[in-house]
Amino acid sequence: MPSAKSDLDRFDLHLLELLLRDSRQPVAALAETVGLSPPACYRRIRRLRETGAIEGEVAIVRPRTLGWNLSVIVTVTLDREDGLTIRDLMAKIVDHPQVVDCANVTGEIDLIVRMVARDMEHYDDAAVELFANDERVRSFKTFVVIREARSAANSLK
Repeated sequence: MPSAKSDLDRFDLHLLELLLRDSRQPVAALAETVGLSPPACYRRIRRLRETGAIEGEVAIVRPRTLGWNLSVIVTVTLDREDGLTIRDLMAKIVDHPQVVDCANVTGEIDLIVRMVARDMEHYDDAAVELFANDERVRSFKTFVVIREARSAANSLK
């Protein structure tokens, strides 16, 4: 079970902030920045992983590098908003290789989905599979991203 913020001290919070910006930093550099010895810093990072405060570490690859030149945001409205429907549909959506992230939100729409694709045809195939052919989806709207001001890699800089 992930640590609650109240279980984390200022060293833990500072480490998490630094790791969120760049998880490849050497432990010695992290230790110096937060004011701990390298062994103490390593133990804290290991504990943060074990408790689930750090869920995982990933490489953030620019989609264009892989030929995924189209980025879209999809808003989805469901016929029913019960918990099981939302959980099942979100599980289906996040398992799709074109989906970057998916959030259940308040307001007039139920889900916001961020996706990438090689081109419009590639996106359309995924949209039909994920949304148009799913009886739980009342409607969905696609917004093509023209330009992004920040990415996950530099969101905290």
